[in-house]
Amino acid sequence: MPQAQLAKAQKIMAGMSLDQKLGQLIVVDYVGNSYHDSGLQYMITQQFVGGFIYQPANHNFDPPYDQISNIADFSRRATQDAPIPLLIATDQEGGQVSRLQTFHGYLPSAEQMAATGDPHFALNQGTQDAVWMHQLGINADLAPVVDVQTVDPPILATRMFGRDPQTVVSFAGAFLSGLQNNDIAGCLKHFPGLGAVTSDPHSSLPVVNRSLADLEKIDLAPYTLMIHKYHPAMIMVTDVLMPAIDPALPAELSPKAVDGILRGQMGYDGVVITDDVHMGGISDKWSSKEAAVLAIIAGVDIVEGPARPAEVAGIISALKQAIQLRHLTIDRINQSVQRILLMKLQYGILH
Repeated sequence: MPQAQLAKAQKIMAGMSLDQKLGQLIVVDYVGNSYHDSGLQYMITQQFVGGFIYQPANHNFDPPYDQISNIADFSRRATQDAPIPLLIATDQEGGQVSRLQTFHGYLPSAEQMAATGDPHFALNQGTQDAVWMHQLGINADLAPVVDVQTVDPPILATRMFGRDPQTVVSFAGAFLSGLQNNDIAGCLKHFPGLGAVTSDPHSSLPVVNRSLADLEKIDLAPYTLMIHKYHPAMIMVTDVLMPAIDPALPAELSPKAVDGILRGQMGYDGVVITDDVHMGGISDKWSSKEAAVLAIIAGVDIVEGPARPAEVAGIISALKQAIQLRHLTIDRINQSVQRILLMKLQYGILH
């Protein structure tokens, strides 16, 4: 990493309040298409959140925001209001998870890209997505999926590139390069792997009872192979219970999974983001503020998914309480803020 970027990140951090630092660790959804009435303006200007996600399911692209120019204006206005430029993300995988379908129609899924046998096809799709995202003011894509399909029927259906790590790596790596070579921060997901789950994590906590050796050979292999070759800007850690890694906590709340395997063994020093904290696998047992504290303690940088100012306020006060109780240190918060600012500098979000 260039020393100049590190020095710049540290200089910015020196001028930030604790509230601004904690805000950077939160990326929100918003419901509806009103910047003010949804609470998004308040979350950005008063709670200093680090970014937000466009989700058509939340009616963000309802008219008149079904026009590219109007979303571009929305993105610009939000960024102008933010003390630190925002991470503005969506999930643009292709296939059933094509959040920009409103603007660009259907695009091939991971399964269809892999069926061409040509990684250049995936590279071109990632490149095209990057161009379209810039037009909308989006600077991050929560894709590609690097889960390795090992059960039938797969819960993730057509969202996976293949049944062996090598195929997944060649197509996901090409897609990621298409994004990141064009200044869109990409995100590998869903660490440590959902290719073997038989229940939907949106509704309950899936369990994968594989030995550590099998996990390393299959589910974890794409990360081992891609982290140092492709330098993914982000990795999303999800709610799956893998007893071989941690019998007690789902991966996104587990220090053993995040600090132990992803950061320690694999040497990943980029930004780690949670899956949506409202997924059933988490929300059945933990409130979003409890999950947020556990995730940050585990080594995660960004908590994703709160959608209202009251929920953001709850998370911020829970993080402050964790600092007071010494479950979290300011040092630990600073590590995450530095990683987030470095990513924003690297992808031209922050100048």
